Amino acid sequence: MSNAPDHTITANPHAFVHCGAVTHEGIDDKRDLTVITSSNNSIIHYKNGNKNERIQGNSSEVVGISGDKTQKGAKAKSIVAQSGDIHIDAENGDIYLKAKNIYMLASDEGNGTGNIMATCNGYLQLSTGGEFRVGAGRMCFVTNSNMNFVGQMMVTGGMHKIGASGSVASAGFLKNILSGNWADIVKAVTQSCK
Repeated sequence: MSNAPDHTITANPHAFVHCGAVTHEGIDDKRDLTVITSSNNSIIHYKNGNKNERIQGNSSEVVGISGDKTQKGAKAKSIVAQSGDIHIDAENGDIYLKAKNIYMLASDEGNGTGNIMATCNGYLQLSTGGEFRVGAGRMCFVTNSNMNFVGQMMVTGGMHKIGASGSVASAGFLKNILSGNWADIVKAVTQSCK
């Protein structure tokens, strides 16, 4: 395969499809396959195994069309990163997740840890028409203002008041949240919740 010559499969007003480097004057841009359409959409495969895809407009994918909708647990789409992270960015838009059920699992089996972190500049709203349950080995709530509970509250066990030395400094804590400084956020909450 490494000795296969460069070859242009097609170059017409609709699409350009080329195997090998695209640059001229003998410069190797490390491409294996390049597909460019008249709308300037492109898919580029590189010799190092990387792939770059650029779509000028909307990109839609529909899978599982002929699948059995009554079968539970059947995978219609999988995205697996055997190394590295997965990033989903919508810099000028929103991200919507819609499903019958949504499950989130964080597990670092090698270290026995796994965290789910969420931060926002506005408000974080969780609402349900059913029961809202939170279970933890230990819980800590930190606020730079009041904590309000509306409705009847039932407390089993004792309640203890901790002095100001056990609280998080409001201004610094809020600044870390807005800047996404996770190390300092976790450190501040950990120290506050001792």
